[in-house]
Amino acid sequence: MKGIKQMLKKLIFTLLLCLLPQTILAGPEYTECYNQANDDNQLALCMKAETARLLTEIQTIYLNISKNEQTAAWNNGNGLIKGNLKDLYDHWIAYRNRYCSLFVVASENTFGSSSYDQERCLLNLTKDHYELIHQIIINANSGGEEDDDEEDENNG
Repeated sequence: MKGIKQMLKKLIFTLLLCLLPQTILAGPEYTECYNQANDDNQLALCMKAETARLLTEIQTIYLNISKNEQTAAWNNGNGLIKGNLKDLYDHWIAYRNRYCSLFVVASENTFGSSSYDQERCLLNLTKDHYELIHQIIINANSGGEEDDDEEDENNG
């Protein structure tokens, strides 16, 4: 029974990977780690490492936003050292961590061990934030052209 549950988790994970945008597909280390994991605790360690990798990418995006001519004045600070971006990042991290803490309490091992549930939640919210914050730098660099194209397609 445990083997079937593990296989189903891996199948669902693989299917979800196919649905993710190309920019945030898991790195090869994560995929290899995930495929070799034998239990929820090992899976949780894989997810924790992937979350750390994504956080590094998110911080890079924040730094790029802080250097962008269009968004630098809004930041009113110095990258992620101080300013609106630092405040935004810190509040997002606090929200993500508290939300996932509540998620684990409410789930009570519904999906796996508490560490698995915690790391899965952190990874999912981090992926979501990556997509959102990445869109800001795309918009700033393109002057919003991507959004205008989508709007034209929806209206025409």
